[in-house]
Amino acid sequence: MTVWRITGEDGPVRRFASPEGTGPTQDAPRYDVVEYDTALLRVVSASGSPWLRLTGDIDVSNCADLDGLLRAAVERVPGDLHLDLCRVDFVDVAGLRVFTKTAHALDEGRRMLLLHGVSPHIDKLVRLIGWDRAPGLHVHCKSRPAP
Repeated sequence: MTVWRITGEDGPVRRFASPEGTGPTQDAPRYDVVEYDTALLRVVSASGSPWLRLTGDIDVSNCADLDGLLRAAVERVPGDLHLDLCRVDFVDVAGLRVFTKTAHALDEGRRMLLLHGVSPHIDKLVRLIGWDRAPGLHVHCKSRPAP
């Protein structure tokens, strides 16, 4: 595993509200461990945190790898798992299946998979298929604006 230390800030600190929208806001974590890095998809984690940031595109070509990464995260994270999708441009149905499979595994332990910063494309696809009601899956935060 490659460790990547962030020396500069990616921009302003993003803050996320609680899933129910009633609790205090929390700062997005600093990402410092590269879990997966290819031309199509990069996954980094925040050490000591239940957050993963995904960057790029998720499709059938990298779903098996993403599934393995998320299964490992489910094992090491004691509570809910948060995916920062602010930098994901495309997800196909195979990618959404990985999310719902992970959410189902988390739901069995009374935990959740929370998707943050989803694009309008991802939000629409999740809702059209009806997976926004999948057990253990929560599309959190409003969709980011289209580019």
